Amino acid sequence: MQRRHNSLPKLILGLSLLASLTVPTQAAQEPQTAQSPARPDYQSASAKTKAIAEAYLHTYIQQDWVHLAEMMDEQISFRDPSAKLVFGELGQDGKSRLIGYFKATYPYIETHSFKLERSFFAGEQAVFIGVSDWSFAPPGQPVVRSVIPLVIAIQVKHGLVVEHLEMGDLQPYVDAASLAQKRSQGPGRAAAQAQAN
Repeated sequence: MQRRHNSLPKLILGLSLLASLTVPTQAAQEPQTAQSPARPDYQSASAKTKAIAEAYLHTYIQQDWVHLAEMMDEQISFRDPSAKLVFGELGQDGKSRLIGYFKATYPYIETHSFKLERSFFAGEQAVFIGVSDWSFAPPGQPVVRSVIPLVIAIQVKHGLVVEHLEMGDLQPYVDAASLAQKRSQGPGRAAAQAQAN
């Protein structure tokens, strides 16, 4: 009978030692769960985006294509869906195609200034809201100057611009282009065209 009484404390001691060994194992597993991939700090990501996007916007307005290309990701995409009904589809994918598009199109923009009214930077996203004062003269057409509300959104990843999106209210341009067309025709041609219609 004494053997049974003596083995019971040993059994309890063994179980308590086993339990104490499992506690550190659970504790060791908890930090691994807490050490899941860390998200980038929102504030520092926004600050980096701000610096890159502001430099990109300034360089874009200056039409400095050499330095602008240095800020672009190879797979950058450019879109201006608001221009579709006026100029057709405006979109390019890839750095070389986009720079080629800018070089081919923007010489017809005679003047361009962007008055910034508001901006914000949210992680990888930068948004610039303002007014674009520009004059545009496509080949064989009169110069058209207009002032339009414009939003430019830029996405930055790994220190490079990966997306450039523009949205503008082009009604002032449409009105100015219509007026410039009438003026270029002169009163005689405009009247003749009106009679033909």
